[in-house]
Parts: sequence; C-alpha cells; structure tokens
Amino acid sequence: MIGWRVGWVVCPPSLSEALARVSLSNVVTPVGIAQPAAAAAILAADDGIAACTAEWQARRDRLLDELQPDFTLVRPQGGWSLLIDMAPLGLSGREASRALLERAQIAATSMENWGLPDTARYLRLVFANEPLPRLAGIGARMRAALKP
Repeated sequence: MIGWRVGWVVCPPSLSEALARVSLSNVVTPVGIAQPAAAAAILAADDGIAACTAEWQARRDRLLDELQPDFTLVRPQGGWSLLIDMAPLGLSGREASRALLERAQIAATSMENWGLPDTARYLRLVFANEPLPRLAGIGARMRAALKP
C-alpha cells in the first residue's frame, strides 16, 4: 500500500533482526486508517493482490527485455521499480535523469542522496502506473537519449 507505510517482509529468521533495524530507520508509523485498511484488503474474497502482482511482474519483465543487455540492471524481485547502474555508461543518475527527461520525455529518479555515496550512480524507473503498451520501445528511446 504505497504511501501508507503498510507492508511486511517474509524472510529467514536469521535476517529478521537486521531487517527490523532497517525498517525502524526507514518507515514512519502508519496512519490510523492504514492498518485496518490493509487487513480489510487481505481478508477480502478477491483482494486484487494476485492480479496486481501479475501486472507488476509483466511490466518488470517488459523493462528487462527492453533494457538488457545494454544497461546494467538491478533486477527487482518484487515491488514497482528497478534500478539502472549508469556508471558503465560514464553517467551519474542525475545526468541520466536529466538527459532522459529532456531528450526522450522519460521521467526517472536519480538515486543520489538515497543512501551511501555510491547510490548517485543509479537511476530508478518506477513502473507502478505504466501500462505495458506505454513501456513498448522504452529501451530504444533510452539508448538514443543517452548516446554520448
């Protein structure tokens, strides 16, 4: 439930303590309505989770097909975005973000200031609301926009 700060992690017990520490520093307490709303969504006869997951996976797979092998990707195992390492192209995430917006009308976020200093090399593409037809050809558009 994006923006409502509700979610969970399924992981081996050996990772749970470290993940709990990370979540404390990255997650704000959910608003009052969020927890009951999440429970209602999960308990509904057709909660839409399977359909949403399938759609996000199809979008992710389209991006992977469009962008590989020319871009170094951090393959998402879940969620609604993927990271691209721009360093092999000699660009920072910020430089790539600006070029994509100006030359190809593609909005992507630089990961600068999202963690350690080396995150500035990454670009984040969010595909949560991008229908498959709109993702068609994104690889060619990105290649053209990021040519030296």
